[in-house]
Amino acid sequence: MTIQPNRRVANNGFTLIELLVVIAIIAILAAILFPVFAQARAKARQAACLSNTKQIGLALIQYSTDYDETYPGYRFRIPNPFAADPLVGGSATAGSKRENFLNHTLYPYTKNYDIWRCPSNSNAWVNLDAEFVNNDLGKNFLSYGGQNSYGASQYVFKAGVGRPEAEVVEPANTVGLIDASYYNVLPKGPANGPCGLIGESDVALKNTIKTSGDYQNYWKNFGNSYWGFTDRPNPSNQQADKRSKERHNEFLNVIWMDGHAKATRHETLKNDPGLVVGGTTSIWDPYKKGCDPAYVP
Repeated sequence: MTIQPNRRVANNGFTLIELLVVIAIIAILAAILFPVFAQARAKARQAACLSNTKQIGLALIQYSTDYDETYPGYRFRIPNPFAADPLVGGSATAGSKRENFLNHTLYPYTKNYDIWRCPSNSNAWVNLDAEFVNNDLGKNFLSYGGQNSYGASQYVFKAGVGRPEAEVVEPANTVGLIDASYYNVLPKGPANGPCGLIGESDVALKNTIKTSGDYQNYWKNFGNSYWGFTDRPNPSNQQADKRSKERHNEFLNVIWMDGHAKATRHETLKNDPGLVVGGTTSIWDPYKKGCDPAYVP
């Protein structure tokens, strides 16, 4: 009988070196792909936000059609529909209980309050700010502004009064609302800040825009930045730029006054070169007549 020699069983597993190489390859691929996935998610949030703004823009046009070609004011002094909620501050004659904001005014056309929440705003709220994080002026101002994802241009939308469509010379080239963290915004402009517009007949408003420290800093409410909240320090110019650009990777969604919505570069909105004396190309100026030289900061 022939005795067969012992045969070593083949080992088909990975060696330690091979395993480490595979792990290293996976780690490299993950490092490459994870930022791509993050960017894809950010783009998806931006698209959802843009869809919101398109619906708001459509509601704005429907409102003006029903109200003799007049745009709504950004707030009216009639009771807030959520005034009975303890998260809405103030009494029936003071504070946010007496204010009907733009999202409330347009609700008959939107039938949806959630479109006022931008998915890229980590602290988005509408109607009720349950965390009080935007309680900037005390109890009377709880949930003030109605929402904190889109800011209405102070140049176009007034308090307590609507603006006739005819006053907006180029509606397709005039900013209505943009991504913001407060319900009002103004541009920084190429000079010292927003000016009083030569086409504006409200002298008190023109003077307030020229002199108010808050109005001069309303551009710091763009995107995910904010200004004027006592429970949070006001940002520097550099911090405001950084936070504003974080909303949509240096873009902000804009509702133009003809109702269309489009993503626009942060710098274009902030530093509008047409907002000067004699300027006729400002995307913020509804009159397209430029700054009034008597009301330039």
